[in-house]
Amino acid sequence: MKKIFSIGLVSMLLLASSCTKNESINSSESFGFQERFGPKEEELPAVKEMFKTYDLWLRLNFKDPKEVTNSILVQDVNNRYGATPMEDKAKPSAIMFVDTLLHNVSTDFVRRVFPREFFFVKTYNGSWWKQDIYVLGRSRLIVCWPNERLNTQPITVPETHYYQDSVLTRMVWGNLSGMLAQRMEGKVPGFEAAGMPYDNGKALDEINKNFPGNSDEDIEARNREVSKLAAERGYISGSGSRGYEVDLGQWFSLLTTESYQNIKKVYLDTSEKRTAKYKILTDFLKKEYHWDIQAAGNKYRQKLNSFN
Repeated sequence: MKKIFSIGLVSMLLLASSCTKNESINSSESFGFQERFGPKEEELPAVKEMFKTYDLWLRLNFKDPKEVTNSILVQDVNNRYGATPMEDKAKPSAIMFVDTLLHNVSTDFVRRVFPREFFFVKTYNGSWWKQDIYVLGRSRLIVCWPNERLNTQPITVPETHYYQDSVLTRMVWGNLSGMLAQRMEGKVPGFEAAGMPYDNGKALDEINKNFPGNSDEDIEARNREVSKLAAERGYISGSGSRGYEVDLGQWFSLLTTESYQNIKKVYLDTSEKRTAKYKILTDFLKKEYHWDIQAAGNKYRQKLNSFN
């Protein structure tokens, strides 16, 4: 009997892991269990509407910290302090932040590529290991709210906080973008070939080895060589040489939070390979997911400048 149960359980896990995001795992009488993923009936209407529209669950409540640290397939075994729940008064601003972020992305892209859960908490882990944001596997992004990352701003106008607090928004996109690069349904055609092959960071490590000092002169020389490496090979930064997902994630993070004018000046005018990769990626996202990612970046920079 035990052997039969184990085989059945393995089969269900394999089925779950093989589903794409838009192939939801639904309850079935043949499986004998009830569907558990998604907001409960008593959840806030905005949370339920977000889930209905985007297939993304914005989680704001929990009773046991293990609900946060344990996802379906991944556990944060290094979290010794758990998590604490948000105060009710902080929930509306968290909803507004996520809603604004999602309105800068096409619904098609969110439903097909985004992680399935954003989990907002008051604190995550603790003491020396306290986290402001944490990526749990490929399907859950955990964000502390209000966030206490250095140089983040107090929430004064929740409706515009996404555009006003660039440190917070770029931190969220920086972590989210790495997840997106892993969750893409396939490689962007021609993107990798438009630059130089990835070398798992070998050239970058060599530069760090040749310029090990911490003086201002050494740091300037090292940064100059790393910038040259990135421009010659078509990466946003030298760390893009480590692999496709690192490289693509950095492009996502940049394009969603910066204007074309600034990107062109800093990245494209100095590198033909970056210019080619930019066009391939932006054209692909428009055609495949109906997402004008640069329009999101243009809007972000325009709004951000209006607060300065």
